[in-house]
Amino acid sequence: MSLLAEKGIISYITTNKFFNTGYGEKVRKQLSSQHINIILNFEQVEVFEDVLVSSVIFNVSKKNKMKKKIVTLLLVAAMTGTMVVGCGSKADDKTADTKTEQTDDKKDTEEKKELADDEYQYVSAADTVIADGVHVLDVREWENYSKGRVANSEWCPIFPLEDDSLVDEMTTYAKDHLNDGKDIYVICNSGKRGAEKATAVLRDAGIEPTSIYTVEGGAEALGKENGALTTDRTEENIDWKYVSGKDAVDKVGDKDVQFLDVRDDDTYKAGHLKGTLQCSLKEFDTPEAQTEMYNLAKDKMDKDEPVYILCYSGNKCAKTAISVMKDAGFDTDSLFIIENGAKDGDVSAAFVTE
Repeated sequence: MSLLAEKGIISYITTNKFFNTGYGEKVRKQLSSQHINIILNFEQVEVFEDVLVSSVIFNVSKKNKMKKKIVTLLLVAAMTGTMVVGCGSKADDKTADTKTEQTDDKKDTEEKKELADDEYQYVSAADTVIADGVHVLDVREWENYSKGRVANSEWCPIFPLEDDSLVDEMTTYAKDHLNDGKDIYVICNSGKRGAEKATAVLRDAGIEPTSIYTVEGGAEALGKENGALTTDRTEENIDWKYVSGKDAVDKVGDKDVQFLDVRDDDTYKAGHLKGTLQCSLKEFDTPEAQTEMYNLAKDKMDKDEPVYILCYSGNKCAKTAISVMKDAGFDTDSLFIIENGAKDGDVSAAFVTE
C-alpha cells in the first residue's frame, strides 16, 4: 500500500485463508484501515485447476473515506463467505451468483482434493510464530527441542528417524490430541526429512492431509526470527491447577498422591515435606534444569497419579515443571501447584529435614 499514489487503487487475487487464521491478522488489520471497493470471495469454487485453497479478489484504495465501522462490517461479511461490493460499485447477477452456482449434488459430494504421498504444504517461520488456533508440533529430539521451542508448541519426537517405536507413539498422540480439525504446523530441524516422515505418520493416523503444514526451514529458520524460540515455559496456555497448602499437607503420606519439590538442593535440605521427590528448577529457563526434570518425570514418576508441586512461591518453577511434565506425557489436569509454595504457613510448619 505504501507504493500507491494518494488516490491509487490496488487489486489482488489470492488465497482467502487470511480471513480466519491467526497468521492473517496483520493482513486483516491492514485492509480494515483502507478504503475497500470490492471483495469477491470464491469459497469452495474452483477458480484455478488443481489449486487446493479457495480464492478471493479484493480491490482497495489508499485513501479511506469510509467509516471504520463500515470497513469492519465489510471484512466480517467477507469472512463469512459473502460477496461484498462497496462504495457505488455494481456487480451483475452472474458475478453475484459465483458462489452459489454449484448444484446441491456437487456440494454434497465435493471433497477436499487429495495430496500425493510426496506432496507437502508449507508455512513460513514468521507465520508460525504468530499463528493462533493451530497445533504447532515439534518433532525434534529432546536435546534440540529443549534448547529453544516455539511457545505453546507440542512435542512428539520422530527423531531418531530409524526408531520405529516413535511412529507408534506419534500415531497414538495424533489420534488422541490432533484429530480436531485444526491445522498442524510441523517443526523439525531443517524442514525436510523429519517433517516428511511426521507428515506421513499423521496422514496414516487419519489426519486430513490438507491440514498438515511443514514449517519452511524448520528450527533453523525459526532461530532467525526474533524471539521465535524460547526456553521460558511460564506463560504457556495451560489451565494451571492449584491446591491449598492445608489440603496438600493433609495428603502427605498418601500413597495415591506424588509430591514434587522443585526448589534448589540447599533449600530443600533445610526443610521439605516428607516423602517428596526433588528436582531443582531454580534456573527454570535453562535446558539443563528442564532436562533433569524431564528425566525425573519419565524415570521415577507415575503418569496415572496426581502430583502436588512445591516451589518457592507457587509460580514460575512449578509452572515450568508442569510444562515439562506435559512433554513427558502427563495430563496437566492431574498436576497441581501448591498455592503460595513454601511461603504457606501450613506447608512450612510441616517441613522435615530428614
